Formats: sequence, C-alpha cells, structure tokens
Amino acid sequence: MPWVVKIGGSLYESRYLKEWLEILAVCQAHQLVIVPGGGPFAEMVRTADRQFNLDATHAHNMAVLGMQQFAYMMASLSPSMCLANCMEQIRCCWNDNRVVIWEPYNMVSQHCRFERTWDVTSDSLAVWLAEYLSIKQVLFVKSAPITLSQTTIPELQVHNCIDPVLPGLLADLDIRAHFMHKSEAKKFRTLIQKNSENLTDTQF
Repeated sequence: MPWVVKIGGSLYESRYLKEWLEILAVCQAHQLVIVPGGGPFAEMVRTADRQFNLDATHAHNMAVLGMQQFAYMMASLSPSMCLANCMEQIRCCWNDNRVVIWEPYNMVSQHCRFERTWDVTSDSLAVWLAEYLSIKQVLFVKSAPITLSQTTIPELQVHNCIDPVLPGLLADLDIRAHFMHKSEAKKFRTLIQKNSENLTDTQF
C-alpha cells in the first residue's frame, strides 16, 4: 500500500530527522513518497514577504522551492532514497524499490490549482499529491507537543498544527490522515502493517 509521508519542516533541527529517514528507508516495499516541509527555507521567504510585500504567486513559488531545498538536504542524508519531480519519476523509483523524496516545484507549478497564499502549505500539498497519485494514506510527522494521535482535525487547526486549507481537503477527499509526533518513528512500521492488514480484511 503506497503512502505519502509529510516530514514537517520543524524536524530540520531535530535529532529525530535522521531516525525518520532511517526508518522510512527500510520501508521501500510500501511505495513511500516523502513530502518535505519548508523549514527554515520557507521561513526565509516569509521574512522576505514581510519586508518587501512580495507578489503572492512569487512568494508561494519561493516557499515551494524552500520545500525543494529541504528535499535535497534529506536526499543528501539518505542516499538510498530517490528524488523525483514528476509522476513518471516517482513510478520509476518505486519500480527500483526505492523510497521517493518529492521535488515539488514542477508538479505544483504545472498541475496544482490551489490559490497561491500562505494558507496553502506543505500540509495541503501533501494531500494534493496523494490525490494526484491516487494514494489513500497520508502521514503527517509533526513536532507539536499535543497528543497527535488522539486529537481531532479541528483541534489540530485550533492549535495551528495544520494549515487552514487542510481540513476542507480531508473532508472532501477519500484520504485517511494520520498524525505522529517526531519522536515516534519506530511506530511507523506498526502503523503501515496495521493498515495493510485492514486493507486485506476489507478485500476479503
């Protein structure tokens, strides 16, 4: 069963980032696509936007390129993974039994019709990618101190753990969202195994 795994930009300075990459790297049989957050790269764009009042589309493109910089950083930390910027490359990586790290700029600029505002972050783009690839399972890895696995989507929005567009997307799409704290990497294999078993039960 394929998964989109969104790694929050807040993990940039976290000791847990390498642990997540190590865990995900050995789950290649499950056809994973990692969506990078923007981290400090996107924060630099926010700073520039406040200072120069940038055109919204340009600011959005710059922030997506910030995600792409984080993607390159993760690829450097995990050489066994495969960078991909289109559906064809993603499929080729999967055929080679490799975990994908998404380079978002090309696909977002060419195919995504979301409004170019700060309300649309890597959270919503992760769900957009899942819908684009017909993937039904999305995991969000966050640094929020609240208990993510027991918190509702509205509560996550109140605590600013997700972007404002995400709740509407999840309500409209047949996609299941999971949330895990950055310290819970070792639980991911249990999560995907459980959902694979549930899928098998449903099929029979």
